Parts: sequence; C-alpha cells; structure tokens
Amino acid sequence: MPTEPDKLEFPITPNFSPEVTIEIIGASANKKVVATVDTGFTDFLQIPLSIGIASNLRLWGTQNYILADGSRVKNLQCVGEISFAGKKMFNIITLSETADDCLLGMQFLNKLEMDFTVSTKDKKAIFIERSIVSPPSNPEPASPVPPSNTV
Repeated sequence: MPTEPDKLEFPITPNFSPEVTIEIIGASANKKVVATVDTGFTDFLQIPLSIGIASNLRLWGTQNYILADGSRVKNLQCVGEISFAGKKMFNIITLSETADDCLLGMQFLNKLEMDFTVSTKDKKAIFIERSIVSPPSNPEPASPVPPSNTV
C-alpha cells in the first residue's frame, strides 16, 4: 500500500503571501531568513545585498531585470546553497540593492521537486512531496474488441 507523501504546511500572511523560513549556507556564515514564495519571479532566490555580503556568497555576475512596474534594474548574482525542508539546493542567488525582502521563485519550486499550493480558505501554504506511482506488476491485457457487423 502506498504511503502518504510528505507534507509541509506554513501559515500565510494576512495579505495572503506564502512565507517560509530557509537557511542560506554561506562560506563564512549560515543565515536563516523568511522568504516569500513568488510565482511571478522566474529565478531561484533573491535576497538583499546585505545578506549576501554577510553570508560571503561567491560573486557570479550581473543580470538585468524588468520589474512589475516596467522599470529595469541590474542586480549582482552569486552562487550559493540554501536549505529548506531537509533538502539542500545549489543555484544562482540574486542580490538586490533596493529590495528588503527575500523572494523564492519558480526555479526554486522546480528544483525543490515538491508540489506547491496555497489555500486561502485555510490560510496555508502547502508543499507536498511528489510521489512516484509505480505501474502494476502484472497489468491485465486489454480485452479484444469484437468485430462490428454494421456496414
């Protein structure tokens, strides 16, 4: 009998933002931060520049971004590792000079390999471990289709 996949639930904020705690694993220090899951953000993780410096993340390059208001910004990018739900993930982390919040984007959700939903009714952000369904060991053969007598 298959077991229930692992499930994590987090309360969402009064404005329905799903927030989770992650740990940034830096060369000189690890830092726990609260990050908002933002499905409109296509990258992995964005953090304030000050957190990236304090964690001593390794500089990777720069990237131009178009913000929701149409303005353009250039942000530094670093390579780094984070820990969430017992999983460690290594990826590009964007450092923002202007934002004070941390954003987890679609690359994070894809790399996490968990399904993500928000229940506004229950006021919860829910992560569910993807289960692999095995095919039956001895599938039944398909029944033959009798010939049709209609012309």
